[in-house]
Amino acid sequence: MTIANNLRTFLVALFSILFVGQIYADKTVEDLAGEDRVMFDKFRQLLVSGEPEEFYAFADEYAKDLHEKGYMMLYYKLLSNKGFYALRHNQVYQASKFARQLDTEVRGDGAEEYFYLATGLFGDVYNSTHNKQKAERYFMQALDEVGNRDPKFTMRTYLNLAEMLSLNNPRKALQWIDRAIAMAEDKKNMDYFSMSQAMKCYILFLMGDASQFFQVYNQYVSLRESNNPEFNPRYDNVVETAKFAFDNDYEKALQKVHEGNLAVDSSLVAIRIYAMANDMRNGFDAILRHYVEMDSIYSMMQDANFNQMASETALLRSQEEAAANKKLARKLTYWLIGMTAVFLFVYIMGRRRLMLKIWARGRELKAALNRAEESDLMKSAFIRHMSHEIRTPLNAVSGFSQILTSPDYKLSDEERIDMQHRISDNVNLITTIVNELLELSKSESEGDDTEIVKTDIKCNEFCRALLDERRGKGNPLVELRFASNVGDDYTFHTNAYRLRSSLGHLLDNAQKFTDVGHIELKVEATGRLLVFSVTDTGVGIDVKNRETIFKEFSKLDTFKEGIGLGLPITRRLIASLGGMVELDSTYTRGSRFVITFQIS
Repeated sequence: MTIANNLRTFLVALFSILFVGQIYADKTVEDLAGEDRVMFDKFRQLLVSGEPEEFYAFADEYAKDLHEKGYMMLYYKLLSNKGFYALRHNQVYQASKFARQLDTEVRGDGAEEYFYLATGLFGDVYNSTHNKQKAERYFMQALDEVGNRDPKFTMRTYLNLAEMLSLNNPRKALQWIDRAIAMAEDKKNMDYFSMSQAMKCYILFLMGDASQFFQVYNQYVSLRESNNPEFNPRYDNVVETAKFAFDNDYEKALQKVHEGNLAVDSSLVAIRIYAMANDMRNGFDAILRHYVEMDSIYSMMQDANFNQMASETALLRSQEEAAANKKLARKLTYWLIGMTAVFLFVYIMGRRRLMLKIWARGRELKAALNRAEESDLMKSAFIRHMSHEIRTPLNAVSGFSQILTSPDYKLSDEERIDMQHRISDNVNLITTIVNELLELSKSESEGDDTEIVKTDIKCNEFCRALLDERRGKGNPLVELRFASNVGDDYTFHTNAYRLRSSLGHLLDNAQKFTDVGHIELKVEATGRLLVFSVTDTGVGIDVKNRETIFKEFSKLDTFKEGIGLGLPITRRLIASLGGMVELDSTYTRGSRFVITFQIS
């Protein structure tokens, strides 16, 4: 009887342990139901198409819910997906923070089976900044850590390695893609099988291997025509682009490139097509564009990220100091409560001084945060514009100089003169950019109280001289006109340099965006207003952009020369002279900018 009772007790205890273990076991996506499934589906939807503010807010709420319920696998993968989302939105610094947070948590929890998530995210961060050596090392470490736990992660890492090595080591890239194909076929995963076949077509296209390409292409087409709902068409456009190129239909291939949505670097695809078409001129231009986009901008991005990190560290340190001061204030408060009335006055004055210090520190922290945010925006704009606008003419000057000085090239006098003119034009462009930056810096550094030297200028003579300086420099199909309703002896008391610079920027923009027709500089005196206007018959400006164009580094046409500083500088200079400049929205045959001064 005792043996039977003991056996019964043992079985009940064993059943209880198994039952409780089942309740608190970690969840997978397939296990989710009810409210848990609703939250997961919302997170997945925001991950694909949500705005950053909404995504991060919901992700933090969802992560807290998963952690409290003990769904650690989903929790760690959520942190990993936050990093992927940040990278997709070019938030490299934010992604690196998520990677460090994930790495700290999985290692702090001793969750060795999820180390690969943090390691793989570090690989993606370094891959996005084109630090391929570190990225490859982290991807290899992640493959060692994942083992056989997560086949989808393994296949995705194979694809990352293949795409990353497609240029400098295409043979090795093919080995990784073949591994992805083999695993996808073994796991019967049509999603990754179709993507891997398409990626192999892309790599063979970059290698110029037509025979192997068509073998893989035929297999890929068969997959696409099978109408399998799990077929992934992500790389469909680049595969068809490569097919047009190998069929010598370069025009259609380039048209596909210009349509976009290739899911790979479209500049590389364009360069390969021009090479296959033996179009050296366009190929060289495409290489220059690709080089400018991919060169030193990544190191500058890292510098900007590290500067932001330093600003945040300083901000956190200041917040810790403020918190310490508040804690000290509370201690002093409790201690002074027990003081006698003799020391009451001293307590009140000390408390008041302390609170003033805390409030002042709070204002300093708020100002520091605003400066950090403004600095981050300016850094991003500066990197985006200057890396392109300065390096492009520098590369052109360097390239043409090498050709002129190289004994390997036999150039005619006409070609040599043309290259010299190109070098001169690009040097002038760099000089203009640097002058605009210096002019912007000077206008920012000069306060409202800076004394401005003013003299009397003859308006008509002043404007005619401005137009004479520009005759022969722009498009010969564009006529330069001058109009005035004041006499030649009419004078205006102002700073000639600032007014000349402002009108010069407006005329430069008019010449840049006008291909045919005319540009008119006009002076009008109406009542107590003196108006200078620059009117052109160019492309015009949409009314909704009437204020955007006056912001630093704002460009409506990214293919035009310049860095977007002419109009912001003009507005600052005219404001310093007591006037205002604005776009005339009633004029629709081009653009008209109007500068207005109050006169006595």
